[in-house]
Amino acid sequence: MGLKQVVFYCFWGVFGFITAFHATAQTHQQYLKAEKHLNKNQLHSYQQTLATLDSHPLLPYLQAKKIRKQFYNTPIEQIDQFLTKHQGQPSARLLQRSWLWHLAGKKQWRLFLEYFHYTENLTLRCHRVTALESTNRQDEAFKEGKELWLLGLSLPKACDKVIASWQRMGYITSDLIWQRLLQAQEKRQYKLVRFLKKKLPSSLKHDALLVQRLWRRPNKILHDDRAHSLGNKAKTLLLTRALKYYPDEFYSLQESKLFKGITPEQLKNLEQTALNASAKSSGSQTYPLYLKAKQKGLFTSELEEGFLLGAVRSQNWPLYSHLYKISGGENKNKPRWQYWNARALQVLGSDQKLSDHFYSLASSERGFYGFLASQKIGVSASMNHTPTHVQASTLKEIRTFPSVKRALAFLDIGRVSHARREWQYAFNHLDSDGRQALAVIAGRLEWADRPISTLAQQRSWHDLQLRFPLAHEPLFDNAARKSAISKNWIYGIARQESAFMPDALSPVGATGLMQLMPSTAKSVSRHQRIKYSKKRLLEPAYNIRLGSLYLKELLHKYKGNRVLATAAYNAGPGNVKKWLKRFNGPLDIWIERIPFAETKKYVQRVLTYSTIYSYRLGKLQPILDVDTLAAWSSLQPENLTVSKTSIERNNKG
Repeated sequence: MGLKQVVFYCFWGVFGFITAFHATAQTHQQYLKAEKHLNKNQLHSYQQTLATLDSHPLLPYLQAKKIRKQFYNTPIEQIDQFLTKHQGQPSARLLQRSWLWHLAGKKQWRLFLEYFHYTENLTLRCHRVTALESTNRQDEAFKEGKELWLLGLSLPKACDKVIASWQRMGYITSDLIWQRLLQAQEKRQYKLVRFLKKKLPSSLKHDALLVQRLWRRPNKILHDDRAHSLGNKAKTLLLTRALKYYPDEFYSLQESKLFKGITPEQLKNLEQTALNASAKSSGSQTYPLYLKAKQKGLFTSELEEGFLLGAVRSQNWPLYSHLYKISGGENKNKPRWQYWNARALQVLGSDQKLSDHFYSLASSERGFYGFLASQKIGVSASMNHTPTHVQASTLKEIRTFPSVKRALAFLDIGRVSHARREWQYAFNHLDSDGRQALAVIAGRLEWADRPISTLAQQRSWHDLQLRFPLAHEPLFDNAARKSAISKNWIYGIARQESAFMPDALSPVGATGLMQLMPSTAKSVSRHQRIKYSKKRLLEPAYNIRLGSLYLKELLHKYKGNRVLATAAYNAGPGNVKKWLKRFNGPLDIWIERIPFAETKKYVQRVLTYSTIYSYRLGKLQPILDVDTLAAWSSLQPENLTVSKTSIERNNKG
């Protein structure tokens, strides 16, 4: 083929792509135009525009929207036809949900029951109870209403009328109110507990007050004679709480009056609670309890991990070394316990080659403990990156799937939440190869959060390019430069906080890529003299800028210690201050002793992700940077977890 022919074909290839892109953009514009006409009830213009969209992937959404706007005069056959044709698809599920709300509003209960499918939505479930009651299916209504009642949660207003009716008829007995109160107490729904207490007869009010008081003072539960008079469920609730704090008292008190009436099954559960708590606290009776758990058939892999963790947290290295030696293969081969075994051997003065052997075993795995181990022995962290390989034919085929086409069309017009819904629908209906293809397609589109989610659901962990994308890199680069903090750390925070979903919004109001609370963002804006806008927190540039500046403030507060700054970003500086007062020994053990499970996992993941991002950015860094180690060393020099040689090695690196 001559040069002119190559140029000719390249020209027509590019021209074809541009033409196809232009055509797609035009059809999207027509879709939005039709939608606009429909929103304004301009039905004639809508129908005219609709005629140009016979093959548009989002056509079902327009059809569903038209039905929703005209439920009052749409034949049920037409609704059924749509639901049947698009059964299970997001457009059909949205229509069905709207149809249920419409039927509930019109009190068309028989139809409501015909179209109802199980949902987590409590309001719709309350409407179902009303529908059953209204269609003379009282037994079913009471059964389902009782399930909702005993959730121990505040119920929506849709349940009020039925519950009020049952109260008048005497169905809501004192016992049911009491059971609900105990469930609410266990779920820490304290406002509901106070409300329910007022509904109880005087005898049970006294018991409810006692439960509330003892719940607040776990140290009183096991030795307060008043607890003996409580019923079985209330006693079990309180004993479970007390034994989490004072597990060692279980065996000395199980013959006392407090345990009178407790069933064998309840007793077994209480003993398991005590063992789990005792294992993690690692007191003087830890090893006898370890043997007792084995003898009584209560020993599990999870409980074994609790005993190992307790020995680490209490720095009982002889106990840890022995427990690791006799542990099962499942735990013995985990990098976490290999790392701590190496630490135990080091502290106990064993041969350096032996501890290095276990560090080496742990360091072969990518993860928090593997990275700690690699830093200990001065080797590069193992990344074990394996790209996802998908045949070109499979990629081409998957892109033609209707759900994928709908997802990509929504993505084109900026409706990301709808696009994610369709993407998930596609994932649910594909085999393993198809799901891998989805991840690759999303990665090529630079749709950062979808490869992360897709591969996580597939439990495919080794493609670091897809799982740790360099999303919004110019923005992160600019933020790192202006805040003078490491880019890989900011990336690690964002990856953990939102998985790069710019529209992420938590139940408590944390917003955007860096999941900033509006109050925090406002404070940072004031300190940095930046105009504050709550709406702009959803803009990646604004969110990353404020998030990185908040990290800078925390890093300054903790004198360069990224571990403490990361913990404070998640749990707040107040909690970090309390934790430092309780323990400021070796840094790796401090992390292991973080009392909030969520924060401990958060810190470990952010440090891990930051290390992976340093690899992705071309300059692999150790998991504990020099500034962090120096800051921790100045806090308590004798408890530095990494040797001076290691610090010098890191400085040279």
